[in-house]
Amino acid sequence: METNDRTALIYTDSRITLESLKNRKKHTYLIETIRKKVIEMENQNWIIEFNWIKTHAGHHRNELAEQIAKEAANNSDTECYKRIPKSIVRRELSDYSVTKWQGEWDYTKKGAITKIFFPKIPDRLKLKINVTKNIITMVTGQGNINTYLYKYKTLDSAKCSYKRGEQTIDHILYDCELVEQERDRLKAAVLRSENWPMIKYILINKYSKNF
Repeated sequence: METNDRTALIYTDSRITLESLKNRKKHTYLIETIRKKVIEMENQNWIIEFNWIKTHAGHHRNELAEQIAKEAANNSDTECYKRIPKSIVRRELSDYSVTKWQGEWDYTKKGAITKIFFPKIPDRLKLKINVTKNIITMVTGQGNINTYLYKYKTLDSAKCSYKRGEQTIDHILYDCELVEQERDRLKAAVLRSENWPMIKYILINKYSKNF
């Protein structure tokens, strides 16, 4: 640091530090500490200027600063910087939560149909899907579907209206004549690049709008 009256010229070979100081969206502990110190000095009528200097270019004071930093890093008595940015903490907590959620999802015996459509929690979290009653019925097997209504004695039979098998999710998705036109549009979208029938996991993740 060079000073003249109350002017401080600060040289650094770290472009990242200079860019972070200029970026008001950066709020890491070290950057905020530097900003607060600059404001404190400016309130005392100091003029603070930051300049970039090329590393390993023969600048005596820069080489000296690097040497001192290395000595401090190798000194076991030196207190290490242990603060972690909030953004990293949030990301690690989020990753941990998703991992734990995935473990519970894999373990549970409930939601068997839903697990076929959404076996991976991270994929479901990334998926933007328009949740409707029909979507809920298709990915859970619950709702206005004959096998579900028959199970709870609301209907006398689980048969499809066309009498060609029970009205299950697979029947609606792959066979039922009641939704033949909708299925044809879905198949057309899939067949542009893949084969039909398509497994449910890929179907909901890659063709959710058509689905």
